[in-house]
Amino acid sequence: MPDPRTLFLLTNVYPLSKGEEFIENEIEHLARRFSRVIIVATQTLPGDVITRSVPDNVEVITAGKPRPSGRAMIPSVAAGLRKLPLAVFSQSTVRHPSAIAVDALFEQRARASADELLGKLPALNLQPGSHVVIYSFWFHTTARVGMLLAADLRARGVVVDRLVSRAHGYDLYENRNRFGHLPERRLLLDAYDAVRPVSAQGTRALHASWPGFADEVATCHLGTVDPGRAAKCSREPFHIISCAFLIPVKRMTRMPAILAELRRRGVDARWTHLGDGPDTEMAALREAVHVAGVDDSTQLLGHIPNADIIETECSLSPSCLINLSSSEGLPVSMMEAASLGIPLIGTDVGGVSEIITDRVNGRLLDPEHTDTQAADALQWLAELPEDDYRGVCGASRRIWQTNYDQAVVYPRFCAEVLGASS
Repeated sequence: MPDPRTLFLLTNVYPLSKGEEFIENEIEHLARRFSRVIIVATQTLPGDVITRSVPDNVEVITAGKPRPSGRAMIPSVAAGLRKLPLAVFSQSTVRHPSAIAVDALFEQRARASADELLGKLPALNLQPGSHVVIYSFWFHTTARVGMLLAADLRARGVVVDRLVSRAHGYDLYENRNRFGHLPERRLLLDAYDAVRPVSAQGTRALHASWPGFADEVATCHLGTVDPGRAAKCSREPFHIISCAFLIPVKRMTRMPAILAELRRRGVDARWTHLGDGPDTEMAALREAVHVAGVDDSTQLLGHIPNADIIETECSLSPSCLINLSSSEGLPVSMMEAASLGIPLIGTDVGGVSEIITDRVNGRLLDPEHTDTQAADALQWLAELPEDDYRGVCGASRRIWQTNYDQAVVYPRFCAEVLGASS
């Protein structure tokens, strides 16, 4: 029988619009383990619609808007300054005086989302004495919304049994953010019962920055579905694939020059990219392809629905998947590729080294690698004896089975972290 409690799952946009596709693997497990799941999408735009199906016992509500930019931030910062707890003000100023503006904008956005959400609570018919679990998918704005939701529910007589948050990349690594600062860390850590980075590297980073909260921070990997088959990997031609939303941190505009270098060395290399992005990023990538002179050996497929990723990758008979990101959590695209037995090439950032063992199931690149170094890694894979190459493919699948099989990691997360009854 499912746990009789209600689970609140706080997301940015899922299941509306595009993004957070990795939640699609987890939602079925959450819905099976809890009698009622309420998804709160906190950063949607007017006109956004539900684009992913959810189980029958899952309700979806929206509460909040995306982060303002430019001059539009000024009113939000001013409003947020009036709402900041004094303790947050002092902690921000110690690190960098301008960090207080980051905290103020964060607080205002969270409160605006929470106010909209709390206005919708009466319609959810949560009775005094009933029990809920609050689960924030990100350790950022959604986590603060979760705190405000918990306070309001408790004032209504609803019992909040647990506050839980995952942590990934932008919401975890302080040194990657402006002023080396992420907003309201201590406030969130004080409030949450469990924080679960998706990589061991992320866990180490939180332990180092906030050792006093080490007991509540531990690693919980995301997981992907077993495709039930391996891809028919081939090196004739040497077909490199990549799968990412096109934003600057993914550095996909570097791939055309790497491809060109590999082809100059005599490797019959091709590249196919799965994923789109803002028009400016798509235009920049097309321009990079043209400048590198690899138009005839490049295929940009654009957006592929998450449900079609596995089938698309299999149809390409790939030789490897490459990730050039300058920062990461632990990429789901790599988990999916590994589940198919596809070798992996990736920059040694975030949790990438947890899914790539260098020269076992692929190659790790220095975070500041040159195009020549990336081409070296690809050439190594292209020129391996066939039996050794097949061994790399098999190792990729075995690493996935051990650490990233959703049939293992999500039931464990539900039981051990969310406290769902069997």
